[in-house]
This record gives sequence, structure tokens and C-alpha cells, in this order.
Amino acid sequence: MCRLWLRTLGLAACILFATLADAQLLDDIEVRSDQGVAEIRLHFSAPVRYIKHFPAERGELIKLYLQVLSLDGTEERDFQEYKRTPSIPHVPPFTVMYSTVRTCLAVHDPLCLDIQFSKPVRFHIRQGEDGRSVLLHVLADTDSRTPPSTTTNKR
Repeated sequence: MCRLWLRTLGLAACILFATLADAQLLDDIEVRSDQGVAEIRLHFSAPVRYIKHFPAERGELIKLYLQVLSLDGTEERDFQEYKRTPSIPHVPPFTVMYSTVRTCLAVHDPLCLDIQFSKPVRFHIRQGEDGRSVLLHVLADTDSRTPPSTTTNKR
């Protein structure tokens, strides 16, 4: 009787750990760099739909809002995770924190990401072609906030 109970407990623990491992929505972060432009590809374990992001094209903290299109019943609800990325040339160090807490966005099965860079970056964001990724292009920094030259033309 005791062995049967231990086997059942062991099997339940294995199922629980497998379910928690499957709950990880952000599957991988891939970074490539070419001619001063870096492409950060966020790979997800389920199809996602891009909704919006803030700020529009420059910032240190990017708030990215998605909707998970097909969560099965075994996936964890109200999940939060934090990922740190390795140092990459042309890209300041950054971390990604994501959440599926329903209050982060008023849609069914929300996915909200905070991408925190160590300094402000210029960027463009778009949905990946595969429906399971989002592309973040970090552009070479030509700071548009630099004050104009104080030299004036005299006639």
C-alpha cells in the first residue's frame, strides 16, 4: 500500500513539473546584429498576436502587449517570469519580464512584456512571420534629442 502511494505521489510530481515547464510562454530570445542594427527575436511556445507597444520608437523601457491565441487547459494562468540576456555588441544589456496576469491588458489571454534596457534605444517592433514570435529591431543610435548647432548665418 505504501509503495503504491509513493508511486502515485511520484507520478503526480512528474506531471506537475511537466505542466510548469510547459507554462513557459517565452521560449527563447535570439539576438542577431548586422551593420549597426540588431534584431531581437522573442520566440513564444504558443501563437501570439501583437496588439501594441509603448513608447513608439525610443526608450529605455519598452512595454509590449500581446494576446496568446491558443492556451490549452494545462498551461499556467497568471504566470510571471524574468529573463536576463547575455551581452551583445550594438545592444545595451536588457532584461525581459513577462506576465499573463489578466489585469495587465483587457483582452482574453493577455501577455504583457517589459523589456528593460540599460540605456535608451531606438527601435521598431513587428509581429514575426511564424505567428509565434515578435521582432524588435534596435537601430544604431543617432540621438535626435541632440540640441541643434548654435552657429548662425550672418549676412
